[in-house]
Amino acid sequence: MTTTSPALPTPATPSASRPTVLNRLAHLRRRIPTVILFATVSFSGWTVDYVLALVLNSLTGSVLYAVVGARIVSCTLGFLLNRRLFRAAPETFWRSAGGYAAVQGGVAATSYAGISVLTGAGAPLWLAKVLVDSTLFIVNYLAQSRLVYRVPAPVEQSAMAPALATAA
Repeated sequence: MTTTSPALPTPATPSASRPTVLNRLAHLRRRIPTVILFATVSFSGWTVDYVLALVLNSLTGSVLYAVVGARIVSCTLGFLLNRRLFRAAPETFWRSAGGYAAVQGGVAATSYAGISVLTGAGAPLWLAKVLVDSTLFIVNYLAQSRLVYRVPAPVEQSAMAPALATAA
């Protein structure tokens, strides 16, 4: 004979039993190396960025507005996906957001400068964007891994601390 305690909540809820896209992404995190996941998120963001840059450029006629507008949307998407995939702690949101904004601001400025040079030399925007942004991929990865999503260094005790503790 089994009895259940009325004090214990029932664990089955509709939202917990149905996996969401974000939960599936977090599950993938345990199985796929970091650089592959970063590349996947980056390619997704780059696809959004590329399409928006071409659309905004055709609407405004300005490479600057196109690059900046597309970057704002794609970077927001990338930031939120990366936080979820790499299980960033909620209390680090604003620190991560500031670091991410600084890194992406630098990447966007470099991207715009490169695209401007290439389009000024006669290259079409679609080609200039592919060439410049693909060369910036590794810079973006290194900057994010070292400045935004870094794992804090463990607090080390000095070599003298154990000796002083035993001497007391």
